[in-house]
Amino acid sequence: MRKILILLTICFYLPAIAQISDTLVLEKEAAEQLLLANNLQLLAHQLNIEKAEADIVQAKVWPNPQLELDEINLWTTPYQQRTGEELPSLFGSESFGKFRQISARIEQLVETAGKRKKRIKMTEVDQSLALSYLEDFLLSLKIEFRKNIYSYSYYEAYLEMLERQLESITGLVDSYQRQYERGNINKYEVIRLRSIQLQLKDEIIDQREALNALQSQLIVLLNLPDEAELKFTNVFRDDYAYQLEFIPDLEYLKSLALLHRPDVKISKLDTDMANRQLDYEKALRVPDIEFSLGYDRGGNILQDFVGIGLSIDLPFFDRNKGGIRKAELNVAQADFAQTEHLKRVNAEVFEKYKNLMQTKRFFQDIDRDYVDDLDLSIEVYTKNFRNQAVNMLEFLDFLEAYMDNKQIILENQKQFMDALEELRFVTGLELQ
Repeated sequence: MRKILILLTICFYLPAIAQISDTLVLEKEAAEQLLLANNLQLLAHQLNIEKAEADIVQAKVWPNPQLELDEINLWTTPYQQRTGEELPSLFGSESFGKFRQISARIEQLVETAGKRKKRIKMTEVDQSLALSYLEDFLLSLKIEFRKNIYSYSYYEAYLEMLERQLESITGLVDSYQRQYERGNINKYEVIRLRSIQLQLKDEIIDQREALNALQSQLIVLLNLPDEAELKFTNVFRDDYAYQLEFIPDLEYLKSLALLHRPDVKISKLDTDMANRQLDYEKALRVPDIEFSLGYDRGGNILQDFVGIGLSIDLPFFDRNKGGIRKAELNVAQADFAQTEHLKRVNAEVFEKYKNLMQTKRFFQDIDRDYVDDLDLSIEVYTKNFRNQAVNMLEFLDFLEAYMDNKQIILENQKQFMDALEELRFVTGLELQ
């Protein structure tokens, strides 16, 4: 693991990376740089750009000429020599080639109505689509990665709180067990504390499993060794000041989404592709021309005959009406799909904007002092309960309220950060 860390630091210049024992400690920004450099799916999607460029190169190539050799006789019979026409010999020989026949023909297809240029334009749209699909995947990848980090940090903090309370409850169980053995308290209080202890242990197991599942996902996303242990720093704010200094206008956010979102670009490019396909189908109505140059030895009234020719389909029956009609319908479908997609984008921006505004209100009355007071209160209650200054019912009620409050605060931290990322996602701002 130490070698991996050194290699990453050298290659990607990530000063925020540290290592504690076998744990790889990353700041969120450094982890994202590692994601962009290492993610295998992203690397694979990037190859689609080169594939699209290769399609453009191929589309620019003219059709190959076709060479045909025909009517070659490798031998002649005595009868053919007596009845056939004698030709001049070949290659300076006195007899070779006098009864040899051959014909050769070279053909070149010439596409009409700009079919080649129209195919090039379609491959150029494919290249733009490949780039937009890459942007769309990159946007989704970054949002998924960040939300996984927020969930990972939430489970870590929640587990830390659970384990801290388990340690406290275990101490109480030991203390009350001794008090019970001395006959100072009844057995019910010990049993009640042990049941809380078991509940905490069970909850820790469940939360640890969820954390392990998230770690596996993050290891795959970052393309790290399977045994790597991860920890992320500076994910949540210590002061709980989750307020937006600048609240953007909703209509402004909608305009940004229509301008920057890759899927909006993709819907427009799909319409562009449908129109270019229609142009190409219309061009197919015009038949192509095939020019030829031929040579014939011994098979024509003229010796060593050289002639030119051309061939062209006569468009009496096939005018590509079906192909054109299908392309027209594809254009109509693309227009409908684009209109529907734009409406969905506006609705998504409105939804995510409302979610963010609602979530941020939670932290209007939450600050660092409140959380510190909450932690201090549970310590005081635990101490008072140990000294039997408060009864079992009061202590357990406060313990439950404390754990619920801590979990709610942690969940809303995660929920706020998720809502912020989702708004960035639906507006496409993350790519800018």
